[in-house]
Amino acid sequence: MTSLFLDFLIISVTTSLMIFILMFLSPWLSKNYSAKWKYWIWMILTIRLLLPFNISFANNVVRIPLPDSSKISTVFQDIPSNSIQIDVSGISHPVQQAASLNHIPSLMDILTWLWFSGFVLFLLYHFTSYYFFRKQSLRWSNSLLSDQMVLKINQVYKEMKIKLSITVLISEKVPNPMLVGFYKPILFLPHDQYNDEELEFIFKHELVHYKRHDIIYKILLLIVHAIHWFNPFVWFMVRQAGREIEIYCDETVVGTRSLSYRKKYCEAILSVIQNSDPRFLALSTNFSGGGISMKERFISILNTKKKRNGITLFYTVLLLIGVISVLASCTNIKGTEFIKPGTIYSIGFDGEQVVVNDAGNSYSIDAEGNVSVSYRNGDVKANVPLKLDTTGGVLGMGQENTGYFISEDKTAIVYGFADGKSLPLHVLISNDKGQTWNDYPIPGAMGYETKFIGFTNKNDGWLVSGASQGVGSALNYVYQTSDGGKTWKEIGNPNDIYSEHLTGVGFSSSDIGFLGYRYYMDEGPVIYWTKDQGQTWERLAVSLPEKFDKYKKNPLSPIFNRKEGLFPISLIDQDTGVAGTIYLTSKDEGITWVYDEAYDKLLNP
Repeated sequence: MTSLFLDFLIISVTTSLMIFILMFLSPWLSKNYSAKWKYWIWMILTIRLLLPFNISFANNVVRIPLPDSSKISTVFQDIPSNSIQIDVSGISHPVQQAASLNHIPSLMDILTWLWFSGFVLFLLYHFTSYYFFRKQSLRWSNSLLSDQMVLKINQVYKEMKIKLSITVLISEKVPNPMLVGFYKPILFLPHDQYNDEELEFIFKHELVHYKRHDIIYKILLLIVHAIHWFNPFVWFMVRQAGREIEIYCDETVVGTRSLSYRKKYCEAILSVIQNSDPRFLALSTNFSGGGISMKERFISILNTKKKRNGITLFYTVLLLIGVISVLASCTNIKGTEFIKPGTIYSIGFDGEQVVVNDAGNSYSIDAEGNVSVSYRNGDVKANVPLKLDTTGGVLGMGQENTGYFISEDKTAIVYGFADGKSLPLHVLISNDKGQTWNDYPIPGAMGYETKFIGFTNKNDGWLVSGASQGVGSALNYVYQTSDGGKTWKEIGNPNDIYSEHLTGVGFSSSDIGFLGYRYYMDEGPVIYWTKDQGQTWERLAVSLPEKFDKYKKNPLSPIFNRKEGLFPISLIDQDTGVAGTIYLTSKDEGITWVYDEAYDKLLNP
């Protein structure tokens, strides 16, 4: 939901630039171009505002300064420690299951639900108003009784080549002639005291709306209005598009007719709207309208000057919309700034650390245990203020007990023995390719054996620490940060439904995450996932071709680039050993996965 809100927000803000340009040029466009082209321009913008899709770009050149998405919640601490050495002498292996914390919504969660509530209430109001208006209009309606009116409407049907007849009713509850309804629309008239000329104009006007499916257009405008209810530029667009629908309809009715005919048409409109109460109603078109709208319509109707062909204008606007779409793709919300791809690690079938995504960044450890990192395939190197144990005698401080995420924009290393009491986990963070480091402890955290860490953007990150509780069993604890790694909070974990040794971890967002486990009871892959920030976990259903049934399957860490994901699964043959790696792919942040043989890396395909 939050991701959808952010997508619509970016599109709303960037598309407002196009709306503003059209607002500024509107008087000139109305004077020189027919309503037909403005009608279609607003249609294209409406469709764009309905589609929350953008092309993915590695870098974002425009940032929208919204409030930071820091969590409005209890965190473990907020004062970093400068100590990066841990005294682990005499520590045993105490393991306690952490109590899950209640999820307190973030500021972005609150904004998202506020937006969604406005969307629902907006649609509920308009559709409820439509329902009761239609119900009242039908209740107090009578069928068309006058032979004169029946003859006139049949004449108009024939002239406009309309085969299907539309129900015409007289209802005292409608303020003026209007076409109402999406499915089987009804033409309502407030009375039957019209002369032939007025009837002809009314019928032609509303039947042009019917032939052009303008009610569908108005439905789209209503939905756009509901989605972008917070944007005043969209309010203007909806209002202006509604006027262009009527002006284009007027232009179609009068066509190339004489000035005398156009004057009679205006007189008919004036006659109809006397003592009426024009109103906006969903799923309807009105023969009349408000004062400003009527002034614009009369100017357009009485203007016999030949206007320019708008095809060049139309394609120019299409090009600008395309440019703005690219702008939206290069735009991000401050506080959710994406980072360059990072090198991601996992655990292989033999328990050794393996690289699942090589982004050109890596780490190394010398004989004394000093850690260093390199970027851009070794062009940039930096020392890490961390010394690991190379003897295997210090619990939680070995290379295999340490988690790494190495990106040019964000480097994170989680290390240490954590008993949930006196000894916390520590996270080292660098935002400048190792030039400076900050060390942050996580009081209350637990886990000493297996550690994974990663970031989805510069602020939002996760880590998972595991602790053995016997042969073939382990407890795993999941933590998240929303301030770049300064503070961490524990979220729910699946220990109560599955507690085994981890092989891979990955999150596509703060809500959606995956834990992969070594195979034990079945052939695998054993993957548990959450889509609600750890409140619930369930096993991921994976469908693979039968040819892979003979292998045991070891899930590695998933790799995400925005909404697209790759999930590597290592195949193991009990007789010959490793058989290679296959991949699942996702286009929706990991909500659904499919096997794609194009990514296979098999030793004996």
